[in-house]
Amino acid sequence: MMAGSMQYKIPFIKPVFPAPEVMAEDYKKIIASNWFTNFGPYERELSIKATEFLGKDLHGTTVANCTLGLEIALRTLANPDKKYVIIPSFTFAAVAEVVINSGLVPVFIDIEKDSWQPSITQAKEFIDKESTDVAGIILPNVFGVGNKAIDKWEDLAQSKQIPLIIDSAAGFGSKYSDGEFLGGRGDCEVFSFHATKPFAIGEGGLIVSKSKELIDKLRKMQNFGFNDDRTVGMIGTNAKLQELSCAIGLRQLESYADRLELRRSIINKYQDLLSTEDVQFQENVLLSTGAFISVTVPNKEKIFHALHDAGVQARAYYSPTLHKIPVITEKSITSFSLQNTEEVENSILSLPVIEEMNADYIELIVDVIKKGIKEQ
Repeated sequence: MMAGSMQYKIPFIKPVFPAPEVMAEDYKKIIASNWFTNFGPYERELSIKATEFLGKDLHGTTVANCTLGLEIALRTLANPDKKYVIIPSFTFAAVAEVVINSGLVPVFIDIEKDSWQPSITQAKEFIDKESTDVAGIILPNVFGVGNKAIDKWEDLAQSKQIPLIIDSAAGFGSKYSDGEFLGGRGDCEVFSFHATKPFAIGEGGLIVSKSKELIDKLRKMQNFGFNDDRTVGMIGTNAKLQELSCAIGLRQLESYADRLELRRSIINKYQDLLSTEDVQFQENVLLSTGAFISVTVPNKEKIFHALHDAGVQARAYYSPTLHKIPVITEKSITSFSLQNTEEVENSILSLPVIEEMNADYIELIVDVIKKGIKEQ
């Protein structure tokens, strides 16, 4: 279980990891090879196989975590002479922190009412106003769910020659509306392999792109900017993923497709039992990895506490939203109404999707929610 979840009958997240005896064999090989990090054989194999899982004609590199992946992608792609990066307020804090730590200024936009995905209308409006000073767009696939408007976002970015970095943190294995796996859109997509994600290795991530040139450059940047001859060719950092983590990733790949089907069956069960006009699910969620399932409900606070009283660990992502966090807002810009963001924030509940959930667990959660709705 994750930290803080021990007191719950149904924890919010419960990672699935390979058995210790399975990993023991990989550990022995790593010890015998005397190669623990620095692009060893397990890392090279995971970079290739994880990328191949997402489709053909893609290139990828592992990274130590998704945050570093976003950082090196932004540093590589953003125009250094410009200062604004468009992001939604409705996303994880790391997105804004990456922008700020890169010396750039986040510009918050709203989300769409039904999809909870970033508002392309507001993005266009800001670009039209500040086109000469927009360094990039970081577009989250919110909750790992593929954005149905991805074609429009790519057209916008290409027409304005603005880099489009897609934050697909929880989306390794999710699909866009056309059935294509996340991974090949924008300039690159960045995934998280954190313990809270369905594809969990502890800490780690993956950057995927159709551009081999970009991935080759990112592999140099994540290794202190070293060229092949060990001279420093660019200002880099250390974002490499160690061998043991990559070994876990390779084992995870062996059963991942089946596990995704199980997680989607749990989401489907939630939808079947909670099909009421008072409960809104995110568009396209059945094609996602199901890291968890988020819904908007009336009487949110009462339902939230009732779930906890029933032994269910629920959360409320993303609350508070980024434009309400003082240390972030003082370094950011909010030029638009964020009405949809605030409405979703005030009514959202994130519910467990753990692979050992049975029908009784789901029915318990659903019953608590339905009761709370009736009592509003």
